[in-house]
Amino acid sequence: MVEDKYKEYKGHTRFYELLDEIRNLYNAKNSQYATSKNTLGAFERSSVLMGKLFKDSITNKKLAVALAYMAKQIDAVYEMVGESKGNTVEKLEEKLKDIAVYALIAIILNDEPNK
Repeated sequence: MVEDKYKEYKGHTRFYELLDEIRNLYNAKNSQYATSKNTLGAFERSSVLMGKLFKDSITNKKLAVALAYMAKQIDAVYEMVGESKGNTVEKLEEKLKDIAVYALIAIILNDEPNK
């Protein structure tokens, strides 16, 4: 019974169920973005790209955010292909579609006046 699993904790049972779900998701996705030597590697790799995007001179911050999100997806693809990570939460095709979606959003944001 789920309630018995969390009986030693105070508070709502669902809170602890959600923590377990998040922990499991983090664990599964972390293998997609990280290496055994660098568990925060995706953040470091993406920060190099984002550093170029988030300067005071950038007027279209929304575009920069879309490009940063796309960079994260591109990083994941490089890890999946370059490091032969096939056992990931999301498949390569899904990541490539994510990149396509962010690219289209970036085009739209680039065409819109800065607000």
